[in-house]
Amino acid sequence: MTIRGVDEWADGWNFRAPVSFADVRRSALPADGPKRSGWYLLGFSDNTYYLGESVDLRSRMGGHAAKWGNEIASVRLLPKAASKQQLRVVERTLIRELRTQKTPLRNVVHSDVTTGRDALDELFGDEMQKQWIRDPRGVNARDTTPLKNLSEQEVRYSTAARRFSDLPEAPALTALLRTFLEACVPSPRATEFQYWSVSTGTYGGSKFPRRFCISVGMMEVFVAHGVKDSPGAVQGILNVRESTLLSRVGSLHSLRRRHPGVRIEVRDYVDAGGDLLCLKPKDLNAIEGLLADPDVTAAAAQLVLDLMRKHFCVYTRYHCPQLVQLVYPEYRRSAEDSKEDATTQLDSSIPYVESVSIDIEPETNIDVEELGDVDLYWIVGCGPRASGRNQVDDFIAKGEWRMDPDPRYEAKVADMLPGEPIAVRTRRNTTADGLPFDRRGHRVSVMDFYLRGTITENPGDGCSVRVSWEPLLPIPREYYLYTSQDTVWALARGVLSLADDLIGFVFDDSKQDVDYVRNLPFWAERFGDR
Repeated sequence: MTIRGVDEWADGWNFRAPVSFADVRRSALPADGPKRSGWYLLGFSDNTYYLGESVDLRSRMGGHAAKWGNEIASVRLLPKAASKQQLRVVERTLIRELRTQKTPLRNVVHSDVTTGRDALDELFGDEMQKQWIRDPRGVNARDTTPLKNLSEQEVRYSTAARRFSDLPEAPALTALLRTFLEACVPSPRATEFQYWSVSTGTYGGSKFPRRFCISVGMMEVFVAHGVKDSPGAVQGILNVRESTLLSRVGSLHSLRRRHPGVRIEVRDYVDAGGDLLCLKPKDLNAIEGLLADPDVTAAAAQLVLDLMRKHFCVYTRYHCPQLVQLVYPEYRRSAEDSKEDATTQLDSSIPYVESVSIDIEPETNIDVEELGDVDLYWIVGCGPRASGRNQVDDFIAKGEWRMDPDPRYEAKVADMLPGEPIAVRTRRNTTADGLPFDRRGHRVSVMDFYLRGTITENPGDGCSVRVSWEPLLPIPREYYLYTSQDTVWALARGVLSLADDLIGFVFDDSKQDVDYVRNLPFWAERFGDR
């Protein structure tokens, strides 16, 4: 194997030209410039290297200066607006490649810049955090950080963003977003994507369609949703620190008198602990009233700060940058990193598990917020045969998977990311004999798998993705009982044993553990051992 030079390797990944380490914070990462996330390659005077990542490259350079000082000769930067999870995923790849080339690295394992510190400390020190919690609006008003370039996210969520903008209540919703961000989120433009995300058009069901949802860490902190059969109506959910709020208002009774249009629930949530109140305003006026109350926003700000201190946001997969642009029209997203955005491939592992609609075992309804970081595997359908559209042959010929426009699934298609596995199947019921178990006169649901591949591009139309397909299976593979007829079905490994069995069957060529499946409580009476 030919070992390429380190500089040639870095050029291939589009790292910027080397700069003197002594000069990097002045020339490439100035104090008055925007906070930049991304990767970096340190070159030492003894011809060793260090590959790292950070959500604040300037701050990280200061830490390395304190540790290694004059030993560092140069640094190459690869800025990228990405979440901490994404930065780490690519960092592992970069380190692996350098080690494969026998590059002498000072990395001990995969660098983790937050060891021994809270997550937010990488971006804001302890004193800055104290200043912010004393006066969130004032500190945020003095912040001039521009918006990050998130062009890939914008492509994926262009359809969802357009639908949000078309809502008659969009201006009021945008105003709510801005009020919350300015009053409750530390430096919202600097912390966007790494520490918090906002989605639109996802989840919530048909009864309460989501208008937007702000997530911090592993939980939702502020949600606005519509009401079925009530056009323009808006209700909400606002989570706050109970201790902070009660220390300011005195009691829940006083809070109810102050905000009669708000239902109050005491919650115990895994990411926030037991010190949590869930405020549920019944209409737009009630939401506006909560956000106009400095005691309420102080309690919401304390919760947001606590969550940011724990870890980075795990829901950046669903972040819609266009909503933030609507909130801050005076700031434009920088195009400075467009070259890196176009060439650096990222893998995001953010959870989504869809409940299946046919032959569901009760355990399948997993709360998406409890999953943490997981990889996604996509099982998708074909168009109706009678339509002659979106058939397996079409997918192969065009190098894509496509469905007809369908609001039920468009947000899920937008969630598909390059590098994720995808498989095409149809679903049917069978009364045929010769199955690998006794059907005892019952119909059996079956999924026939024809095709699998890897997603290479998401154009953001909510209806299609580009795919590198493997060869067509000569005979479809049949999977029994645990099935879904949904056009788009996302599965996560390591969450549910049934899903693990299906993923292994589809993507790893494993044999279905049909004896295990048929003896589960949902199917045991019809198909289980007796």
